[in-house]
Amino acid sequence: MRAEEVIGDALTTALTASDTPPPPSTLLATVAEAIGAHRCELRLGTKALSWSARETAPDDDVATLRLGTDPDIIATVAPAAAMPGAGAWQPLLLLLTPYAAEDGVWHARRRRQEAVRRRDDVRWRASADMEHERRRLERDLHDGAQHHLVALRMTMAIAEHQQHEQGGEERLASLREQLDTAERLLLTTARGVLPPILARDGLSGALVELEDANVQVRTDISRLLPVVESALYFFALEAVGNARRHAPGARILVEARLEGGRAFVRVSDDGPGFTASGEAGGLASLAHRIEAIGGVLDVDSSRGTGTRISASVPY
Repeated sequence: MRAEEVIGDALTTALTASDTPPPPSTLLATVAEAIGAHRCELRLGTKALSWSARETAPDDDVATLRLGTDPDIIATVAPAAAMPGAGAWQPLLLLLTPYAAEDGVWHARRRRQEAVRRRDDVRWRASADMEHERRRLERDLHDGAQHHLVALRMTMAIAEHQQHEQGGEERLASLREQLDTAERLLLTTARGVLPPILARDGLSGALVELEDANVQVRTDISRLLPVVESALYFFALEAVGNARRHAPGARILVEARLEGGRAFVRVSDDGPGFTASGEAGGLASLAHRIEAIGGVLDVDSSRGTGTRISASVPY
């Protein structure tokens, strides 16, 4: 039987043997006896529990295992061979939460953790809402305004055949030119809001479209949440644009991959690079976009070594 099951069964027996919850020291003794330890200590923040079946001998072999870092949760067991894995301690830690919560340090840290979690949730929802609105606006531009322009063009074509007044042809030609300009601006705006290829083919397809004589793309990435795809795409788009502006003629490499539950995109160039006091300030907008969905932006550059800008986002 695994250590997790041994400890779980022992705690269940201890809990059902009495009408009132056992004290923390009894729970610790139950675990120690279940794993065959003759001494067991558990530290939770500034609070500590200990149990011993006999006097500690100088030559006792002891094992220490850190079970958590915020706050410190550390178990000490003798003999060392009796120490189970970290996962086996979870039932006991769950039962000891009310006891540990009496510790002011523990309680304050838990409140801070909860505040950070709520803040991150709000930022993520805000980014997701913005992405939803971005896609809705793109559909409205494509399905609404553009169709009206097409209908207007057809109406003008009919009017052209029916127009016989003096100067009518010149007026229609001017209107056609204005219509062409408006349609080009509309399409440009729609592409800036959400490139059709990003919605259709995902991040990989959109990144490949960035390739040209100076830009090489290497991507091995599957479809992600729309908000993640958009954030990483616009990060890459802006990073490539920065490289073109500040390192004209440099070779640019865009790389994308999935690793360890995170999506990584890196844009690097072999240009002149910059110092922290130089162009780095212009990267603030990139950092804000990535950090809004729990991501991290990393910049590596110095004069004469080129620039590498990386973004990693949980997906």
